[in-house]
Amino acid sequence: MRVGLVVQRYGDGVDGGAEVHCRAVAKRLSQSHEVHVLTTCAKDYLSWQNEFPPGRSKLDEIEVLRFPVARKRRVRWFNYLARKIYDHPHTIDSEWRWLVRQGPYTPALLEYLMENHPKYDAFVFWTYLYFPTAAGLPLVSHKSALVPTAHDEAPLYLSLFRPLFNLPRHILFNTQAERDLVHQVFQNQRIPSSVVGLGIDPPLAGDAAGFRKKHNLEGGILLFMGRIDVKKGCQEMFDYFTSLAEQPAFKDLSLVLVGKERMQVPEHKRILSLGFVSEQEKADALSAADALIMPSPHESLSMVTLEASLAGKPVMVTEKCEVLVRYIENSGSGLTYDSKDDLAACLGKLAAQPEAAQAMGLRGKKFVEKNYHWDRVMKLYEEVLSEIASGKTA
Repeated sequence: MRVGLVVQRYGDGVDGGAEVHCRAVAKRLSQSHEVHVLTTCAKDYLSWQNEFPPGRSKLDEIEVLRFPVARKRRVRWFNYLARKIYDHPHTIDSEWRWLVRQGPYTPALLEYLMENHPKYDAFVFWTYLYFPTAAGLPLVSHKSALVPTAHDEAPLYLSLFRPLFNLPRHILFNTQAERDLVHQVFQNQRIPSSVVGLGIDPPLAGDAAGFRKKHNLEGGILLFMGRIDVKKGCQEMFDYFTSLAEQPAFKDLSLVLVGKERMQVPEHKRILSLGFVSEQEKADALSAADALIMPSPHESLSMVTLEASLAGKPVMVTEKCEVLVRYIENSGSGLTYDSKDDLAACLGKLAAQPEAAQAMGLRGKKFVEKNYHWDRVMKLYEEVLSEIASGKTA
């Protein structure tokens, strides 16, 4: 089969969860199919500035077709427009203007889909939220699957997305909680769907002692991995940590950050921000950490949470995210918190009961090994794509 994977960003230095997910699937599908990744020239999701050269290239021996973004996003103007859309009555036309400004606006990608879709057996679109999927999937819906990565956020309730969730031949969800949410919002149970998720590769062996020595860290380590962004709950995390760090019980606790900074990180002697690091450095940080914290209220699936569990580390997640709460309930891999005091209680429990913390990590490891392995994931992708290519689900 020739399969087109459509995603808003793709390539080295791109750190979004959906983008990493797409790249991992592309590598595995390309072992038995001809895979083309259709994407933009953008690397940064805030501005959508063209950074990669347009045209054809190869990455991981996979054909990548990049299309230029026709207009950069002006963040302040977009945020102003978004608040008007979310909070006030409006027309469907204004929602489409919002989508164009949300971006990445790539009319050349749409033209390619219209002219070349007969050459493809199937398409898979990643992330409902962005222009390439919202405007591109309807053009080729008869041979498309959607990986929506949806969560409970204001854009999900916009009218322009209702057709999108009722058009694909198949919807591939990351979790049952995501499927329940989408069915509740769009009443689209008639569309075939599967809870597929993704596979998590075993972590590299980490050097905990070396990591602590390199960064001069003593005492407990609370680890955050991912994009350091207000939308990921990081401001609340910083507020909670800086307040708790003043208490005697947590005076030796360090917060270590691994990921690109998209907001200002507080200057604090117990906060260490490492930026975007190598896989080995990430493994070292995981090995040294006592627990992972995931403060994001909006996740369809948290890859770093699964990676931490696979490394045998307990995880603490915000109760604002139902997907993460369900993960903790199903796996027994950690604790949930809803306030600064809750977080303090969680940290205190892990410190006072190391055997219980170790047991949480072990349960999480077993859960991820059982439910998030690539053989199962790719078997489902193969079945869905074969059905689309044969026209059985049309």
